[in-house]
Amino acid sequence: MGDTVKATPEIEEHYQELKQLLQKASYAYYALDNPILEDAVYDQLYHELQTLEAQHPQLITQDSPTQRVGEQPSSQFISVRHRIPLYSLENAFSLEEMQAWQERTFRLTSEDVGQQNLEYVCELKIDGSALALTYEHGLLTRGATRGNGVTGEEITANVRTIRSIPLRLNLEDPPAVVEVRGRPSFPWRFLPNLTRSARASGTLCLRIPATPQQDTPPT
Repeated sequence: MGDTVKATPEIEEHYQELKQLLQKASYAYYALDNPILEDAVYDQLYHELQTLEAQHPQLITQDSPTQRVGEQPSSQFISVRHRIPLYSLENAFSLEEMQAWQERTFRLTSEDVGQQNLEYVCELKIDGSALALTYEHGLLTRGATRGNGVTGEEITANVRTIRSIPLRLNLEDPPAVVEVRGRPSFPWRFLPNLTRSARASGTLCLRIPATPQQDTPPT
């Protein structure tokens, strides 16, 4: 191996522009389902990025699109502590229980907000593992499961294989630290392929999800 070739300011600038363009294109394709680049163009730009990184490996950062592809999910997890407890959702089976929940909400709400300014957002509950994604200065640094709400399992390597999760936030001035919480969902239409792959590899076949979302069920 020869010595690393020093990158000029022009090369560094081009590398950053190329990386940002590929990140936006990947997000538009996988998260928004609204491609902004043709596949052939993306592949060409991706190859150009690979060439630049091969020539100037000192430019490679964790959020480079090349650091996602081929990354293997980990099966060995360590326990990590959540900065803020990640509580599970509460249940309410009657109007009285809903009213009791609302009263508790009013008591916990800051006086500056006031009851008249509260708004509610309702959505279907998706069963699955809750995730807490930590971004530092816009860069994904940790992914963790909910666990018991206080501690969870660190699964950053696995999270990085999910293409709809950005490795870097698309913000010009991201906060120093921000945590994004949610649940990964798996559409019905992908389940048959996953089941066939599981059978072919000799692993445990998957059962039908308990709470399917509005999608086409497998046949």
